[in-house]
Amino acid sequence: MIRGKYIVIEGPEGVGKTTQIRMIAQQLRASGLPVRQFREPDSQSDLTARSIRHLTQDPNYPMNTRTEVLLYNAARSQSLQVIKSSVEQGIICLVDRNYLTTLALQYYGRGDVPDYETINNIIGFAVGNMEPDLTVVLDAPVVQLLERTKDRYQGERFDGLDREFLERVRAGYLWEAKQRGFPIVFAVDSEDEVFKAVWSQVTKTLAIRTSKPAESSQPASVAKIINESTESSKEVLGSDIELLIKHDDGTFTITEAGYELLDKSVTDSKGNVYAFSEHFSPVTIAAAMARLSRRGDDMRITLLDEFAAGGGKDEQLLKRVITAYGDDSVQQLAGQHIVVENASNLLTKKLEWGRLASYLEQSTRYIFFDQKDKEGNYRYFTPEYLDANTKKLYVKAMDEIFDTYSHMVRDLTDYIRSNSSVPLNEQDAAWKGATRAQACDAIRPVLPVATTSTVGIYASGQALESLIAHLLSDELPEAHAVGRQMLKQARKVLSTFLERIDINERGVVAQIYRAETYQKVKQFTEKNLPQTYADEKSEVTLSSYWPRNELDLVPDMLYEHSHLSLQNITDFVDTWSYDKREKAFRAYIGERFNRRHRPGRALEKAHYSWDLLCDYGIFRDLQRHRIVDDLEWQQLTPRYGYDIPDLVEEAGLTDEFEKCFDISLKLYSDLQAAGYGLEAQYATLLGHKMRWKVTYNAREAFHLHELRTTPQGHPGYRKLVKEMHDKLAEVHPLMAEAMIFVNKDEDPELTRLAAERYTQYKLQQLKP
Repeated sequence: MIRGKYIVIEGPEGVGKTTQIRMIAQQLRASGLPVRQFREPDSQSDLTARSIRHLTQDPNYPMNTRTEVLLYNAARSQSLQVIKSSVEQGIICLVDRNYLTTLALQYYGRGDVPDYETINNIIGFAVGNMEPDLTVVLDAPVVQLLERTKDRYQGERFDGLDREFLERVRAGYLWEAKQRGFPIVFAVDSEDEVFKAVWSQVTKTLAIRTSKPAESSQPASVAKIINESTESSKEVLGSDIELLIKHDDGTFTITEAGYELLDKSVTDSKGNVYAFSEHFSPVTIAAAMARLSRRGDDMRITLLDEFAAGGGKDEQLLKRVITAYGDDSVQQLAGQHIVVENASNLLTKKLEWGRLASYLEQSTRYIFFDQKDKEGNYRYFTPEYLDANTKKLYVKAMDEIFDTYSHMVRDLTDYIRSNSSVPLNEQDAAWKGATRAQACDAIRPVLPVATTSTVGIYASGQALESLIAHLLSDELPEAHAVGRQMLKQARKVLSTFLERIDINERGVVAQIYRAETYQKVKQFTEKNLPQTYADEKSEVTLSSYWPRNELDLVPDMLYEHSHLSLQNITDFVDTWSYDKREKAFRAYIGERFNRRHRPGRALEKAHYSWDLLCDYGIFRDLQRHRIVDDLEWQQLTPRYGYDIPDLVEEAGLTDEFEKCFDISLKLYSDLQAAGYGLEAQYATLLGHKMRWKVTYNAREAFHLHELRTTPQGHPGYRKLVKEMHDKLAEVHPLMAEAMIFVNKDEDPELTRLAAERYTQYKLQQLKP
């Protein structure tokens, strides 16, 4: 006789096990196959099993966890005889739960019986050779499980268990399933969708014809994997080689083989300061660092003891350590480079939104955007979902703008070079680079915001998770699509840190929160504020600043050198004369020899808030400053107008320059009329003015004002930042005076030449 099958559906309470077993049974019976449904270990019509089960469920019989484990497995041993008999008769037995429930509840959930091996031995004794042919573990977020089961089982022993307990139970199911190779089905979709996934596993099992029950080896517990790492360390260099010797007092000695491995893994195997090489992955290094909080050894000993096996690539071990020692903190210790190609200039600012990451993008100052790709297309983003007519108008307008840009940037480069006062014998590579930059600076305002660029990002696991979550919650389809692509690619190298993004109760809920909040505030604003454009002419407004008197910072400047409280110091300073307080202020600023000499952190207490109106090209340069607060910008529009660079007028290119803005305005209007209000931003040009606001502290003001007014900077943002500096000087003259490297001079010809020459000089020095 052909043997039947023993199929188990497992998972936390409320995950849908009973429903799936019913649906599987219906499908099998419709195919004419013999089926029996069971609930393990009390529904096999075995009086002894049912009596024991009743005892364990009745709260009137108090018992400890050990007693529960023994009783459950006694009932299990009894009830499995019924299943075994049915399977031998060729019947397919569908069983709700098995021994995984004991492990999930009593070991992982309660956690008061830490002896994993003993519990497994008890289970093994009860089960014997009756391992299921298939065990499918259903999984769902705890918040969803609680909602499904809130009215079930009132008065039973497990009623009222807290959420933390259920989270541990869920984690236990997932750990055991992965350790034992059981398939996991995420049961959050409709019953039919979940059934499709479960049924595919069932059909694979039914296709296997065998007369023997499946065999399963006993896995190791989480604790055992971590605690037995010394033994596994030996496998790195061979079973006969030890990396560490553990002494009776719990201390370790590193062996020669251990030092040999460390020499490959860290820059100094014995000194007090060392860095990691590329021998271990960033995730492994982060996990090893996480152990610092719980282990008193030299971290190199921890590395050899727990992470050396397999080159530290045990994904389950890493997940366990990261979970045990804090997901968020460990996420900050590992980073990843990631690149986004062909991002529109609208998207680049969303990619660079996060404060705690580093970014680099292709510059419109040094690259001519006049080249076409293999398909004959210019470098601009086209939303694929535009209707046919709108898409046709969009492509036509973009091509016309790029055609105009292409010959304008070349013509202006020739004009600048032909009118240069630099002697012929000095018209070198640096001169060519400077003239190119000058032409790009003047013509870049006509590039559309749809112009694509490559963005390079370096971010910690935490910053990357935050960035992806923000992209996935953004209303712009391009941002959402790139967010999904980033998640897919980043998971190939940092999967451990990105597991929560699409888990319902973590990442998904956060994305929904951001998206819904954004829409509600947007609707409230549209309803309660006039939808007109501001008519004030000022492009730089210092909307607020603190303190009102810059000398109020003096107590903070003296604080680290005193033993008094800040209030006591303030009381003393308030009695001083103006000259004495000014002297203290100037002493704190000190004598600065270059712009990188920035005063101390007391200046971070002073803040300046700005409301700015400038072109998008200027904004895209200044937006990348990281140590700022309150950075927000409004939706792009052509309504605030644009400026024509003097150089464009001098070269006789004004008509063509203005033509690009006319095309842009018409396309913007066409997109809005077609219902693509959000996408209309792609039609705006880098030269169109836009509103944004930012707040930064005085210490950052030293960096931003001095850097962004250097002669090699773009003329547009140099002018804007100079005006910002003048506004700051009106309220805090001593602070502004201390920024001695703010450049207020105009260099009419080739502002990049000195910088280009210095770059060429350094390159020459590097030649053999």
